[in-house]
Order: sequence, then C-alpha cells, then structure tokens
Amino acid sequence: MNFIKERKDDIIKVILLSIIFIWTICFLIDYIRVRRNNEPIFCIKENIKEYDDGTVYECVGMGYKTYKYDRTSIPITVQFGPFFLKERTK
Repeated sequence: MNFIKERKDDIIKVILLSIIFIWTICFLIDYIRVRRNNEPIFCIKENIKEYDDGTVYECVGMGYKTYKYDRTSIPITVQFGPFFLKERTK
C-alpha cells in the first residue's frame, strides 16, 4: 500500500517538472526571438493597436507579454516582461 502512494508521488513530481521544463523552453524561445526582432511563437492572444504616430503589436504568452512598438513618440522598439507589464505611452 505504501509503495503505491510513493509511486503516485513520483508520477506527480515528474509531471510537474515536465510542465515547468516545457514552460521554460517556450519562454526562452519567445524571449530569444523577441530580442532578435522576430515575432514570438507561443502567443495566446495577439492585438495590434493603431495610434496617430504608428502601431503597437501586443502578444500575451504563457505568463509574459511582449510589446513591439512602431511609434515615433516611443524611443524603444521591443518590450518583454511578466504578464502584468503595461504598454508604454511615452
């Protein structure tokens, strides 16, 4: 009986570690792609906002956000961060 409980615990640990490993790989792939000025692959939701001076591409991934700015009023071009990251306005 004790053997079955230990076996279940081991299976749960392997599943959790696998999920964390897969998430880390997805995060790193998107991070590297964004830093090289490519679009991220693992987007759950994409949005493009248009302004008078250009556009902003938003990608919401699994726990992170990416903003790609094509605006004259914002000096940076790419922003990558956690899911609570806000779009820059200036």
